[in-house]
Amino acid sequence: MKRLKEHTKPLIAACLATAAMLVAPAASAQDKHADYPSKPVSLVVPFAPGGSTDIFGRLIAQHYFKEQGGNAIVENVPGAGGNIGASRVARAAPDGYTLEIGAMSTHAMNGSLYTSLQFDPMEDFVPIAMLAQAINVIAVKPSFPAQNFQELIDYVKAHPGEVNYSSGGIGTHNHLTLALLEEKAGLEMVHVPYKGGGPAVTALLQGEVDMFAGGASLLLRHAEPGNVRLIAVTESTPSELVPGVPSASDVVSDFVVTNWYGVFGPKGMDPELVKKINAEINRIVALPEVAERLSGMGMVPNPVNPDELAKILDEDHQLWSKTIESLNISNH
Repeated sequence: MKRLKEHTKPLIAACLATAAMLVAPAASAQDKHADYPSKPVSLVVPFAPGGSTDIFGRLIAQHYFKEQGGNAIVENVPGAGGNIGASRVARAAPDGYTLEIGAMSTHAMNGSLYTSLQFDPMEDFVPIAMLAQAINVIAVKPSFPAQNFQELIDYVKAHPGEVNYSSGGIGTHNHLTLALLEEKAGLEMVHVPYKGGGPAVTALLQGEVDMFAGGASLLLRHAEPGNVRLIAVTESTPSELVPGVPSASDVVSDFVVTNWYGVFGPKGMDPELVKKINAEINRIVALPEVAERLSGMGMVPNPVNPDELAKILDEDHQLWSKTIESLNISNH
């Protein structure tokens, strides 16, 4: 490389000084949170122990800033479709020491389903990180006449009001997935709500209902011995976790349903702290042992930054608020 001419050196020195001045505020902002976390972090799971959000919470707590001496504690605060636990986080100080291990449904859906909430599931939170995307599958009982999704659509159209499906309750993701399919494909089916996803799957296994839509983790172990038949995934593309099962959007082009889990904090959090926590969550879900556990749960890691997550959440909120309003679905 050629040596710099003498008269260019003062100019370069001035540029470097200016660059240092520009970088200094960013470094200062990062230094504000250099000691985070300096005390235990509460990871609020707004559902009962044993479910997907609870498993996520315990995986995150196990690794959360461990190299910096971090300590995270899972607190299960169930009730009202996740709203009781979410409200606790909404009221917390925005210092990063109270976070929610939530789901797309608790924020994109609940504001439209529950009309008497004392908080706003969209406006009172900061989306911090996506934990994983859950592969959502439509399944039918083995004796159901349709062998593929196109045949299913044709059969339901030919038998309006005769085909039924189970869900974990009114307004759950299971319910809204197939309610949206009815709307998009012009179908007429009968909804049979149960008290939870487990009983809804049991109803399918026992032949009480014809159809169910839910996470691959609920259905894969029943599909392998032939107790249910997987017809389609509701994402826009097939998944390696359910090989050979096509996307429903191949038949009904505007029917795409995703389900994901994420970390949320109370509004007002410093953006630099949000970025720091986002990077830590993305690091944790990429750990081999965590990624393997997610795969076994029928989930795929999908690391995004906070701005990308906010955009995804907003798109889901628009979809489900319109769907819930058009179908006149409400819990309270």
